[in-house]
This record gives sequence, structure tokens and C-alpha cells, in this order.
Amino acid sequence: MFGKSKRTTVTTSTARSDQYRLKSTGQRVTLLEHLGNGDVRIAMDTDRICRDDIVSARDITPA
Repeated sequence: MFGKSKRTTVTTSTARSDQYRLKSTGQRVTLLEHLGNGDVRIAMDTDRICRDDIVSARDITPA
């Protein structure tokens, strides 16, 4: 009655990474949001300064 369960649980990872690289320079960037029309807003660190920019989604690749 109170024995071990023989069911197995399957976990699926639906979390998507927000880490990408710029295709032109290879710099690591963080995807902040999709703006539509193929544009995305990214954040990047350069010389200890955090900057954000809007680029085409085709200009980044998953890290």
C-alpha cells in the first residue's frame, strides 16, 4: 500500500538561453527582447560599461 512508486518522471527543459554572439565580431551579448520586424534589443559589456543596442536578429547567433 505505501510502497515505492514505479512511475518515472520525465523532465523537459524548455528554458532558452539568452546568451548570443554578434556574427561580425564574436562579442558575447545578452538578448533583452524581440522588437518585431526582425529586430532585437541586446545588451553588451565593453570596458566595464554596459550598453544596449538594437540589431537585426540575423546579426546574432546562439553562444
